[in-house]
Amino acid sequence: MSEGTCLCGSIRWSVTAQPTGSSHCHCSMCRKAHGAAFGTYNTVDAAGFEWLTDLDTLKIYEPAPDAERAFCSRCGSVVPDFSEDGETAYVPAGSHNEGPAVDIHIFVASKAPWFDITDDLPQYAEFSSDEQLQVHPDKPLTDKPEGVIRGSCLCNAVQFEITEPFKFIHNCHCSRCRRARSAAFTTNGFTSSDGVKFVSGESNIKIYKLPEAKFFTHAFCQTCGSGVPRLDADRGIAVIPLGSLDDDPGVKPDDHIFVGSKAGWYDITDDLPQFEKYPE
Repeated sequence: MSEGTCLCGSIRWSVTAQPTGSSHCHCSMCRKAHGAAFGTYNTVDAAGFEWLTDLDTLKIYEPAPDAERAFCSRCGSVVPDFSEDGETAYVPAGSHNEGPAVDIHIFVASKAPWFDITDDLPQYAEFSSDEQLQVHPDKPLTDKPEGVIRGSCLCNAVQFEITEPFKFIHNCHCSRCRRARSAAFTTNGFTSSDGVKFVSGESNIKIYKLPEAKFFTHAFCQTCGSGVPRLDADRGIAVIPLGSLDDDPGVKPDDHIFVGSKAGWYDITDDLPQFEKYPE
C-alpha cells in the first residue's frame, strides 16, 4: 500500500492496487496545472483506491469539455481524479515518496523547451494508444515584448511578465516541492522581487504558508490551482515555477537540489550538478 497527501494534509489517500500504467505527461495542461516540467500519473483501478480524509477542500476545475483537474483549495496541490465512468483513478505520483517505475513519456510534442528528456523511456508525440484525449492547446503567442518572458495559469486568470534574467534555476526534489506541485520535482527560476509584474489576476492568487517551515510558501491560482510566481518582498526575491511560462526563457536549469529527498520512483539521468540540499 502507498499513501499520498497534498501539501497541507487536508486530503490524503491510499493506493492498494498495482497501477496499470505510469507516465510522464508533457502536455501544456499538465505543465500549467503542476507548475512543473511534466506531470507524472499512475493509472489505478478505482477499487484499489481509497480516500483517507473528507474532501471538504477538494476543488475541480474543468479546462475543457470532458476534462477536469482536481486540487486542494487550501494548499493548491494537485490531487487524484477519476475517469468519467468512475472506474479508473489518475493518481499524481509526486505526492508519493515511493511508487512504480514510470513506463513512458507522452505528449512530448508539447514538451517545455527548457527541459531535456535524457532517460531511455519510450516517447510518444501525443498519446500512446488509439484512445482520444482532450489536450489543452499551447497558448498562442504574438508580439512578444523585447526582454520580457510571459507566463500564465491554466485558466488564464493570472498573467504575468518577467522583466529580469533569471539569477539561477533549480530543479528541487524536496518533499515539500514535490507535494506542492504533485510532481517528480519542481523547477523554479529566481529573480529579484521587482523582476515579476502581474498583468492580470493578482487578486486571484492564494498563498499557502507551510506552518512548520521558515520560508516555504506555495502560490497558486484559486480558480485552476496552477502554481504561479511568489513574490517574497522580505527577502527581495521572486520564485517562478517554470511550468507556468508561455515563452521560451532561452535558458535551462542549473542543477538538482535536495536530491537527498528525491522520490524513490524517479531517476535523475542528466549531467546537471546534484546537491544533497542547497548548492555549495
